[in-house]
Amino acid sequence: MSGMPAGPAWLLAVLIAALALIACSDAPPAAPTASPAPSRVAALAPTPSPLPPTPTPAPRPLVLWVAEEGSTLEGARLLARDFSAVTGTPLEVVARPADGLRLSLATAALVGDPLPDLFWGDQELLAGLLADGQLQPTGVTLPDDVLPALLTAATADDRLWGVPLAARNSLLLLYNRALAPEAPVTSDALITRSRAVATREVAGLVMAWDESRWLLPWLYAFGGAPLAPDGRSVSLETPEMVAALGLLRELYVAAPTGGAGYQRGQRLFAQGYAALAIDGDWVVPRYRQISATLDLGIAPLPVVPATGRQAPGLLGGAYLLFQRDLAGDALERARAFAAWLLEPATQARIPGALGRLPARASALEAADVAADPLLSAAAVGAAAAPGLPPTPAARCLLYAIDSWLPHVLDGALNQTEAAASMQAEAEACLRLR
Repeated sequence: MSGMPAGPAWLLAVLIAALALIACSDAPPAAPTASPAPSRVAALAPTPSPLPPTPTPAPRPLVLWVAEEGSTLEGARLLARDFSAVTGTPLEVVARPADGLRLSLATAALVGDPLPDLFWGDQELLAGLLADGQLQPTGVTLPDDVLPALLTAATADDRLWGVPLAARNSLLLLYNRALAPEAPVTSDALITRSRAVATREVAGLVMAWDESRWLLPWLYAFGGAPLAPDGRSVSLETPEMVAALGLLRELYVAAPTGGAGYQRGQRLFAQGYAALAIDGDWVVPRYRQISATLDLGIAPLPVVPATGRQAPGLLGGAYLLFQRDLAGDALERARAFAAWLLEPATQARIPGALGRLPARASALEAADVAADPLLSAAAVGAAAAPGLPPTPAARCLLYAIDSWLPHVLDGALNQTEAAASMQAEAEACLRLR
């Protein structure tokens, strides 16, 4: 074949080429070359994001049991929501009936359910929970102008057991303008007016005649007090008590015939068969609901001419109470809530939100007080109104008065005998404590 080497020479050439290839395969590997620079794509690759920080857990809601109902309960809820919105402190409001709250608390403790942090209730609830050992002192510094009666009603053993939020349970003079166009301003005028309008069909004056709350205003008006200055002993056998019992008997002449019970008197007044009533601020909304025709007038209790003093009814309050086991950060947040409720701006909202007087005297001039006949009448003398402490002595004196007052009204005892019997009853009650 043309161009190809002849015979053995061609084979020898092939063999030499094969041996060369084998020799190359046994040579050591070449030295590594430098890595190429990273491409633009690699340089733009995303850097892994750091893990987000662990969020701070939200504070545990403070659980608040509120012993209110109706519009007052809704007002308490509103104030709690506003505090939470301003401060970020969550509040869980749980409605509890006033007469069942202590039982609910005892049941929760018995079965191991969580207990509330705070209570919202009146001075009777405060006294009950204090007796049960369920409260701790507030540790809150109060403004100087908190109404004195509210401080008295929350103080025992020189410690404050509730933060006053509002005033409540004032006694007022109510009158039916169709039968008594104006409110008597003195106790003498009240005696005269109530007797003048009384007939067999119409009562001159109705009230809870045989209950201590309705007697004590006259005792204070005559310059007396049911407790000794130490607050631990009763003071019922006094000339002032004798005078107060005498005034009550003079007023009783105009009581309804055929029975002078409190509930019957309320029905008579609501239906237009009583001219005047001494009753509490708590019942006025009920009178307005029962009768659309009752032309209701509201005034403070009258002045006693013998002393020139207005008869002051006992003043109670609504309080924020701290459960005994509340501690640490939760306790500080609870105290911040109490302080917020006592701020001037919040106190000015109390009449509109709760339908009650504020706890601070400086807020009694709030527009919502002046615009409401009930609140404006209750505000008169509120700064000087008395209160009773949550102590055994206070409970015993009320029990003693209630035990013997009916015997004064039915003539079985004169005023002097009744005062002595009340004193002895109260002292015997205290010896059993």
